[in-house]
Amino acid sequence: MENILTITLVGFFVGMVGTGIGGLFAPFIKGTNQKYVSSLLGLTGGIMLSIVAFELLPQSYILGGIITEIVGILVGIILVVSIEEMTSKKDYDSLFKSGIVLSISMGIHNLPEGLAIGSSFMADNEMGITLALAILIHNLPEGLALAIPLKAGKLSNLEIILITFFVGIPTGIGSFIGAYVGTVSNFLISFCLALAGGTMLYIICNDLIPNAKDLHSGRTATVWIIIGFILGMITVF
Repeated sequence: MENILTITLVGFFVGMVGTGIGGLFAPFIKGTNQKYVSSLLGLTGGIMLSIVAFELLPQSYILGGIITEIVGILVGIILVVSIEEMTSKKDYDSLFKSGIVLSISMGIHNLPEGLAIGSSFMADNEMGITLALAILIHNLPEGLALAIPLKAGKLSNLEIILITFFVGIPTGIGSFIGAYVGTVSNFLISFCLALAGGTMLYIICNDLIPNAKDLHSGRTATVWIIIGFILGMITVF
């Protein structure tokens, strides 16, 4: 039981500190210049698109097959659309809504990461440590990518920092489940990954990239989307 508690604490640390550090950059994000905001949103869209393309969906396919992956993506999209419908009658900034939905999708995405950490530690401590460090590093740009639309949506720095920390909580929960159970159903992990992938894909295509292009008509957003995509590749691989 003591070992399970330690693994759970590692999961909470990896999740909350990883994304939380990205959120700490919020005070340095200035949202007054449209070209600047366009660049940041492009960077966010590129990073998230890379994570979806090279991590979430391929892993979902490997673990659960094409049917599970497609169902998870569709459920994720339905989830986002439902949230949009519930908030459409309220006077919320579109980027604020994008940031909140992205927070939810990242939280869903962090659960299977925690399951992987817990299961890895139970199989081999060295493997668990290696995976935990990799996920910690991987979470840094995710936290920054989450902070950018929240900042553009006019949330305060404190609110952004708290949200980026809280988004990491499911990693600790997943680590506990993975350590307690030992092995977790591949179908569950596959479905969670595809669900997160679907929600992120919708936000990227419907909100982040279109908003980045609308804010500045030049090529700036496109360049930063590509830079973000490459940065995301580096953190995934």
